[in-house]
Amino acid sequence: MLLYKSLHMKNKIFKLVFTVWVIIWIFLLIREMFAKGNIREYNALLHRSLDGKRAYVTGDRLYEFLSFCNAELPEGAKYMFFGLEEDSHDKRRATYYLYPHLEAEEADFLLMFNEPILSRTGYEIISKLDDTRYILKDLKRRGR
Repeated sequence: MLLYKSLHMKNKIFKLVFTVWVIIWIFLLIREMFAKGNIREYNALLHRSLDGKRAYVTGDRLYEFLSFCNAELPEGAKYMFFGLEEDSHDKRRATYYLYPHLEAEEADFLLMFNEPILSRTGYEIISKLDDTRYILKDLKRRGR
């Protein structure tokens, strides 16, 4: 009989703790969506495809350029990115989207984002999305 009462009491405590946890979770969700004004972002992401969500979060121009680079770079190419601030969110997103290509100091390719076309010694333009987004190839590494 004592064991039954003990189990019954533990069951009531579990139900109470679970109910409080659910109420707190719902409160935080409502606060995130309404009080912080994020309801528009949630609504904008709700009906988009995966690529649409990535473009919305990354920014259309940057995502378009990253997709272009993934299509144009050879497998496992090493690159350097120009046009994004070091340690910015966009720079980290670019590293994520360009994987398995690796960013390196001794790069075969220079990815130019929001940089006017300029001639760099030892490089040639191999692919161009527009006048500010293009890819340069190191001429010394042409054989690789």
